[in-house]
Amino acid sequence: MKRILLNTFVVLVVLLSGFGSSSCASKGYSGQVETITIGTTNNEVNSLILIAQEQGYLTANGIDLTHKIYVSGAGAIDGVFKDEVDMATGSEFAFAGKVLNGEQIQTVAIIDRSSVNYLVGRLDRGIKSAADLSGKKIGVPMGSRPEFALDRFLVLRGIDPSKVTLINVPVNKSPDALANGEVDAVATWQPYINQIKERMGDGLLILPTQEGQPSYTLIMCKADWAAGNPDTIVRFLKSLIQSQNYIKDYPDEAKAFIRGKLNYDESYMASIWPENDFAVSLDQSLLLAVEDQARWMIANNLTAEKTVPNFLDYIYSDGLKAVKTGSVNIAGK
Repeated sequence: MKRILLNTFVVLVVLLSGFGSSSCASKGYSGQVETITIGTTNNEVNSLILIAQEQGYLTANGIDLTHKIYVSGAGAIDGVFKDEVDMATGSEFAFAGKVLNGEQIQTVAIIDRSSVNYLVGRLDRGIKSAADLSGKKIGVPMGSRPEFALDRFLVLRGIDPSKVTLINVPVNKSPDALANGEVDAVATWQPYINQIKERMGDGLLILPTQEGQPSYTLIMCKADWAAGNPDTIVRFLKSLIQSQNYIKDYPDEAKAFIRGKLNYDESYMASIWPENDFAVSLDQSLLLAVEDQARWMIANNLTAEKTVPNFLDYIYSDGLKAVKTGSVNIAGK
C-alpha cells in the first residue's frame, strides 16, 4: 500500500512539473508587444521570416509582424523611405546603391546567402563555352546585380566586357528574348531558367555567373528607426535565429512548409533550395562585396558619388551582438 501511494505521489509530481514547465514556456515574452511592418518579396530568400511567423517565434518574442509584399527588394527598400514599412529585405546590391545615393539606411543582419545568377546561351548561336561569348548579344537587366555578376564573370574568364553587346532585357522577359532570337544569351535566374528549358529543350549552355561571390539578402531599415528600436530589433533577430535552428533540426519540414507557402512545385523547389544558405549573421564578406559593387557602380556612372563610402557606418551590429555571440565578424564592428 505504501509503495502504491509513493508511486502515485511520484507520478503526480512529474505531471505537475510538466504542466508547470509547459505553462511557463507558453507565456514566452511578457513585455510590451511591438508591431513591425516589413516589406519583402514573395520568394524563398525570406524563409527565415516566414518560418518565424508559422512557428510562433515572433509572437513568443513580443513581435506582431505585418507583411507587405513588393515586386522587388528594391521596391521594398523604397517602401522604407516612403514610410510604408519599418523594415525591408533586399539584396546587398540595392543596399550599396542606397548608401551611394546618400540614404540614411542601416542593415541589421544577413538572412540568406544565395548563388542564383546564371548565364543561359543558345548552342545554335555558337555558344558552347564562356569563350564563345565575345561578339555575342547578351540580354541582362541593366544597372542591376545580374549585370554586375555578368561583368565580373566575363573579367574573371579573361573576356573583355567591351567585346559583348549588352541588351537591356528585364529578367521576366528573358525567356522570350532568348527564344525569339533577340539575343544570343541572357543573364537570368529561376524560375526563368526552367521556363527557357521548357521552351528550348537541351539546346542551351547554362553557366553560373557569381564565381564564388554569393548574393546576400539583408534586413534593412532607416538609421533613426534602428536607433529608436534597439530592443525590438533584438527580439526580431532572436526569432529569426530560432527559425535558423528549426531549418537545421527539421530540414524536410522546413522545406515542405516553404514549398507549400510559396506554391512551388516539387522540381522547382529541388532546384532552388540548395542554392540558399539561411543563416543570420554579419560578416566581413558582406563588407567586401558591397565595396566591390560600389566601385563597379561608380565606374559605370550609376551614381553621382565618386568615392567608396565607409560602409561600416551603415551596418547596425548591436542587435545581433546582443542575440548571438560570435555572429558578427566584421573588422571595426
